[in-house]
Amino acid sequence: MALGLATMMAAVMMAGSGAVFADEVNEDVSGEVRYAYWDNTQTPYIEKCIEEFNKIYPNVTITQEPNTWDEYWTKLEAAATGGSIADVFWMNGPNITKYAQGGILMPIDDMIEEQGIDVANYPAGLVSLYNIDGAQYALPKDFDTIGVWYNKALFDEAGVEYPTDDWTWEDMAEKAKALTKDDGSVYGIGAGFDTQCEIYNTIYACGGHIISEDKKSSGYDLPETQAGVQCWIDLMEAGVSPSEASLEETTADAQFLSGRLAMYWGGSWFLGALKTSDILDDIDVVELPSIEGKKATVIHGLGNCIYADTKSPDAAKAWVSFLAGETANLISAETGAAIPALAGTAEQWVEASPDINLQSFITSSEEYSYPYPASANTAEWQTYEADCLKTAFSLDVPVADACADLAEKMNGVLAAE
Repeated sequence: MALGLATMMAAVMMAGSGAVFADEVNEDVSGEVRYAYWDNTQTPYIEKCIEEFNKIYPNVTITQEPNTWDEYWTKLEAAATGGSIADVFWMNGPNITKYAQGGILMPIDDMIEEQGIDVANYPAGLVSLYNIDGAQYALPKDFDTIGVWYNKALFDEAGVEYPTDDWTWEDMAEKAKALTKDDGSVYGIGAGFDTQCEIYNTIYACGGHIISEDKKSSGYDLPETQAGVQCWIDLMEAGVSPSEASLEETTADAQFLSGRLAMYWGGSWFLGALKTSDILDDIDVVELPSIEGKKATVIHGLGNCIYADTKSPDAAKAWVSFLAGETANLISAETGAAIPALAGTAEQWVEASPDINLQSFITSSEEYSYPYPASANTAEWQTYEADCLKTAFSLDVPVADACADLAEKMNGVLAAE
């Protein structure tokens, strides 16, 4: 890994992309930086980053605070009101506006200028995602799109041909049926309620949208949007997926890792979990299937931000700047943690796992990606989204009725923003 990382770092630094991070030791900056994140599979990446960071800043202590997804936001909400918040922490599109306008985040425009960071070397959509009211509050850490991960061993056992990047929704449904075992030990696919990995992608592919461009109205009352939701309900009704209750009890990614699902719609970030599993050699991934000739995937990404009232501002800025630079992005590529956001490093992420079709994620980001839908109060209307749509995924309420109910509640939230 060390040799590969050194080679990759040399290549990117020669290309001159990204923020230039000085190699000389800086003993003037000191303090403790609590770093909060929600994906435990990225801990090896973070530990390697800390090791390299401390070669430059030996007097800064980085304390990791890993959490599950649900724990993370619960703790962040409580910390924001109680004052015990990490110095540096992950942020995403649905929540950035809330925390920026709430005074929780530190504007980092001065830091970007001082460190000589060129934001043009990061995806423009992600840079703008973290720019609120003209101020920058986070730097992109990585970006992600969605693909279909599949278990080759289960395909071989069932005598089903592997999927290809040019497949269709009908192809996928047929394979899911052939892969499903009557005894319930294996299902062709997981089709439970999941917005980013599943529903949003089929909504866009069907010509619908989740929220209007002006952020004033829901798209769930549109027939195209409802058609995108219906895609998944059809799979549920066909019996090729575990029930919604089963997938709420044990998530689709966990069921895929245990060998119960032959296919799983998941993000590029899932590679990190696979690399620590015992089924990696049996796994590959393809682009999302087309629906009536159209493909679509949600593109999103994480950003590192700083707590406005951190007691170690210089140390926190140094850590965020390091995470935005070549070294950290190349570590992300080498470890498979996520697709690094810095220009010139995504290719290294692909090349680091040559036996897996990771290029599919890059292709989708460039050719048919749609920004993750968000507004000022995303978390509020997403609560209604889950409450309403899960009734359809449980096969208790027709899709049209569930979506109509959701559209009405969502419009109420948007009108109050």
